[in-house]
Amino acid sequence: MSDNASAFTWRRIRDSLDAYAPQSLAASLREALAPLRSGHIHPARLKQAQNVVVDLLKAELGPWYLESGLPLGNEVLGGYCWCHSFFNQNPPHRTHDVDENIQFMLDALERIRSFLYALDGVFQAARRQLELAGDDKALRAEALAEGLVRTVDLTAETTSCEETWYQVAQDAMTWCIEAMGLPLSEATLEQLETAFVFQSWIAPPPEVLRDAAARVAAGAV
Repeated sequence: MSDNASAFTWRRIRDSLDAYAPQSLAASLREALAPLRSGHIHPARLKQAQNVVVDLLKAELGPWYLESGLPLGNEVLGGYCWCHSFFNQNPPHRTHDVDENIQFMLDALERIRSFLYALDGVFQAARRQLELAGDDKALRAEALAEGLVRTVDLTAETTSCEETWYQVAQDAMTWCIEAMGLPLSEATLEQLETAFVFQSWIAPPPEVLRDAAARVAAGAV
């Protein structure tokens, strides 16, 4: 990822969180899914409706949805799967009721947005520590390292370390650095990719995580 490609990604995401209007989205979803209120829902008809919803979400939601890498149905975060949630929940919760299915989608979107808000809290706290460090390079590195550790810990907890959860953690760490007002150089991005060794289903041992964060922070401040 180049500096230009990553520039201000978190700022766009964060600035769009408060603009989300679930009531307005629900109204749009009710209109889009109105054809499913009557008659038998054939799989082909359901697939068509799914495509309509996917396009509607892309059109109506902001960067927090479009640029976070966490769309509805991502399965790592939000607890929603297009195959098993969209009018096809596992028993005993399966329902073809349009309003109930809309609520399932809104609940999943809110879980994604809540995670991004929680990340913002981590980033703001880390930035305050960075500012308090002034020109002390060691303290600045310590502030960034702590921010990276807390970012990964929050992501691991929120995703329950589901398969490929670490892709979310990697993105979140770049946002952390950006939110702290530090440059995302090619060298820093390369360190983020090589210093942290993640696995699906497993959170990194605390000492390994802290060591990796310290190494990245030393070169980034």
